Amino acid sequence: MNRAAIYVRVSTDLDSQKYSPEHQLAACREYAEAEGLTTDDTLVYNDAGLSGTEMENRHEVKRMLNDARLGKFEAVLFTAVSRFGRDMADVFSMRKKLESVYGIRIASIEEGYDSAIEGRNSEQLFTVYTMLAAHKSKEMSLAIKRGLRQAAKRGRHIGNVVPYGYTKNADKQLIPNPTEAAIIQDIFKMYLNGNGSKSIAEQLNMRGVPTATKARKGKDTLWGASTINAILHNEVYIGRLIAHRWQIATDYKVSRQADSIVKRQSVRDQDEWVVIDGAHEAIIDTDTFNRVQDMLNRKAKNKGIKRTSNLLAGLMTCKNCGGSMIVSGRGKLGGTRDTYKYVICAATRRIGKYACPNHQSVKYEHVLNGILEDLRSIAHSERDIDQIATLILTTARSGQEGSQQRLEALKRQLEANQEQQMKNLEAFSTGLFPRELVEQRQTKLRQEAEQLKKEISSVETSEQREQDAARKVQEIRQSLNVFLNLDDYDEMTQRIALRKLIDRIEFDAMGNVEVRYSWLA
Repeated sequence: MNRAAIYVRVSTDLDSQKYSPEHQLAACREYAEAEGLTTDDTLVYNDAGLSGTEMENRHEVKRMLNDARLGKFEAVLFTAVSRFGRDMADVFSMRKKLESVYGIRIASIEEGYDSAIEGRNSEQLFTVYTMLAAHKSKEMSLAIKRGLRQAAKRGRHIGNVVPYGYTKNADKQLIPNPTEAAIIQDIFKMYLNGNGSKSIAEQLNMRGVPTATKARKGKDTLWGASTINAILHNEVYIGRLIAHRWQIATDYKVSRQADSIVKRQSVRDQDEWVVIDGAHEAIIDTDTFNRVQDMLNRKAKNKGIKRTSNLLAGLMTCKNCGGSMIVSGRGKLGGTRDTYKYVICAATRRIGKYACPNHQSVKYEHVLNGILEDLRSIAHSERDIDQIATLILTTARSGQEGSQQRLEALKRQLEANQEQQMKNLEAFSTGLFPRELVEQRQTKLRQEAEQLKKEISSVETSEQREQDAARKVQEIRQSLNVFLNLDDYDEMTQRIALRKLIDRIEFDAMGNVEVRYSWLA
């Protein structure tokens, strides 16, 4: 049988007529007829509106590969390699699986490649076409980003969602919506008057104020604390436009765990942002906005920290059962009226002595005073602080090699390698060099490239560890400063400093107390 599948893809609605789905289908069917292949509408796979570099989202190409494995067709046709994909690794992987594993014929009409026709099935030329498609994809991406930055600099709002409080005119500039703008001003006033985000959301819902979703899409939705919080942080309301702040980037830590590419939204380096002040009319004055930011920052610092007289809350654990140690009751001191707090295993205290073998109670004051005395001593000793810093930095560098200079050198070598690969393929296309010689050279260059990538990854990991270690040293120094004059700081600041310096405090059934400081964790 000579059944042919047709793969169609357009990345955006802006693709030229040349790459429209109808054009691609017509060209592929015409080629199939000329080659004596049969086509069927059930064997058309259309990834409309998807980028050729996002393999994880291209469901139709995955369905095509599965149908090829099931033997539903004998050939795959597409108009150009760039339609098949723009990521080199994906294209080579799909081609190898289709041709070598499933025995499927592959034909790219624009490039004249056909794996079943001698003289038109050159692996080297297919590689060149694939590299050119990948290069064009990167150039297009850079051109789009340049265009977006320039639009932002002209005061154009380039986001898909118009911020609540504004509408967008024909020039894509933000214009205040009188009704919504009044709600935005009300939100800021309520927050300055002491209302939290949740309280503000509840009040708006009670008043029946429509949300942005209700106003624009007609869907019944309610205000939530997260929406209020986002509004209070948004600089668009003081007339400031910030573009090119977010990006979709690979989360390498999660990707390693999942053993596949995982992309997440992340913030770019601040020097890459495009910040335009006075891009449009402000709804909130700068002074009001800054006062709200100060309040938000103060609340953020105190978030999650419960005010109690127990400075060590959350740091104490039972070494026997792994549960929490709590400060409980008050014991009397030798027949006097003086009382004291004591630390006991939470499981023993709340459930009973059979819940945990640790039945010891330890005076809280003795534990706290001992820790404060240790930290005060360290804070007054520059030698101790230097030793802590050396320990942290040495641990981060242990078993690591390389530096910024090494990293830059490796990247230059990789760039040179890629240039050599391209020149090697270009040399083959001239017909002046034997195929075997080019293939041997290309294989060697690819192996060198893989090794260089591994070394770059290793050096980058080392650099990141050193940066994290340097930040940790700075945090520890700042936290130790609190213990130079502890009485000058309020309880909240003391507790925050303790959490920076102590990993955990362990209590065992023998009454022993072990403090594990953060630089030893």
